[in-house]
Amino acid sequence: MGQNSTEVAYGFGQMGSVYQNLAKPVYPPTDHVIVAIQFIRSNILTALHTETLDTYGPQFVTTEATEATDGNYLGVTEAVCTGARTTVFATNDTVTISAADPKIKVGQYVLLVNTTDTINAGLSVDAETPTPIYHGPSQAGVKVLKVNGVNITLSAVLTPTSSQNLVFLDDYHGAGGTSTVGTSYPTGMIIYGRWTMATPTADADGGIICYFGK
Repeated sequence: MGQNSTEVAYGFGQMGSVYQNLAKPVYPPTDHVIVAIQFIRSNILTALHTETLDTYGPQFVTTEATEATDGNYLGVTEAVCTGARTTVFATNDTVTISAADPKIKVGQYVLLVNTTDTINAGLSVDAETPTPIYHGPSQAGVKVLKVNGVNITLSAVLTPTSSQNLVFLDDYHGAGGTSTVGTSYPTGMIIYGRWTMATPTADADGGIICYFGK
């Protein structure tokens, strides 16, 4: 019997699945990814590799995460502030970063953080930065109004120092996430994403089921 919709097959893994209870990797078929992982018993994934989409799509939890590559730790990009700023309008401010970055776009929200932050310690967001609220009557946050090389005009005044960075958020990249290395997933849990490889910890009568999708 044919399918009239691909929603179930693409979203819930009915394009195939595999069981693994050994400390060995699982790979999806050609042109597929692992879209869901179910834990038969509590398990630690020793490897979980994502389909890295960078600026073209969402990022997912991974054991590969680093400050430079994890899309949901440092937004779409991070820029080092020089400490220089110029008031342009009554409520607008231009801050200067150390180098131009083509990933910085008008409309992105920003967070002001410390240069010493790491993916294992998390982000320390400066109190000047309001928590972004993207919609509704309580909308808040600081946005990019203009990009002119190393000069970034913001929608509100921030006073970054040379020991602080700007993190830029977009439609696909959040901030603050950490690596999943050593994370224990409980019995019965299902996680969803787009992964190219997964390796569980060996468990003779436990293990994981990986579901494939497009």
